[in-house]
Amino acid sequence: MSELGQFRAVYESAGVYDKLLLPHYFDGRDDVALVTDLLERTIGAPCQALDIVEFGCGTGRMISALEAYASRLVVCDYSAAMIDAVVDNVAVDETMWADTRDAVAKLLREGRDGRFDVVAAFWSLSYPIGEFFEQMSAHAITPREDVDLARERARHFVGDMVKLLAPQGHFIALHFDAATPEQRLVTRLWERVSPFPEGGRSYTLNLLLDGLRAAEDRGDGVLSHTRCGGSAVAPSREAALRWFLAVHLKSYPALVRDPQVRAEIEEFIDHYALSDGSVALPSGAHVIHFRRSGHPVCHIPRRQP
Repeated sequence: MSELGQFRAVYESAGVYDKLLLPHYFDGRDDVALVTDLLERTIGAPCQALDIVEFGCGTGRMISALEAYASRLVVCDYSAAMIDAVVDNVAVDETMWADTRDAVAKLLREGRDGRFDVVAAFWSLSYPIGEFFEQMSAHAITPREDVDLARERARHFVGDMVKLLAPQGHFIALHFDAATPEQRLVTRLWERVSPFPEGGRSYTLNLLLDGLRAAEDRGDGVLSHTRCGGSAVAPSREAALRWFLAVHLKSYPALVRDPQVRAEIEEFIDHYALSDGSVALPSGAHVIHFRRSGHPVCHIPRRQP
């Protein structure tokens, strides 16, 4: 396994991620229902008529929301285990075993720009954007030296995702909220190893929004962005601890073997434990929608003479 593969081992072993994943609820609905509502609000009723690509598909949790709209569905993930899980459980038209950045570049090389009615990425864009700024391995996190170049490449990557959209096509994404108590704890723990570039872990969200705003400024479409608060619910303190150690901290030895880290996590879990033994961790989702269209001024009704 490569060093990056070791860092992401929780995603590489069949069945492990689904066992560790905590359900996330926003206004009483899980994240799949949140996406279903977003699709209905932005596209309309399910039509099974659209070409759709999902990057970072994981085991296919969100496909239940997407497939109601798809005449052709392409899914991409860097993990072979995730792709295998999708193929075993969901009918899709095409799979791509590739990192999101490589998958976007491949689709553009194949002349598939302007072909997709929906380009989707749920909880998965932090890695491909972050890797422009730092190299991760099982042993160290090494910042890239040229931050300006990293920023330029990240925004170019976001622009490339927009290029995949057909006219009137929709880019939709969910991104974690780095400002919640849970994520602030994760940030503090990771900063024991290495500081985050661009002033904190929200930099990947900021770069994603910057790239989409740049596309809007060019007249390529219109960006909408909202935030939903909610919680991730663990059935027990032990499940919450596994969530932190294996998913948030990626079983990174320098962190998970540190007794002070474990003590801080356990204190946090106890603070949010409920009387029935479950744990409701505060969470938040940034909901991002970009519609590719002509410049907004083109849609302003003309005043009659």
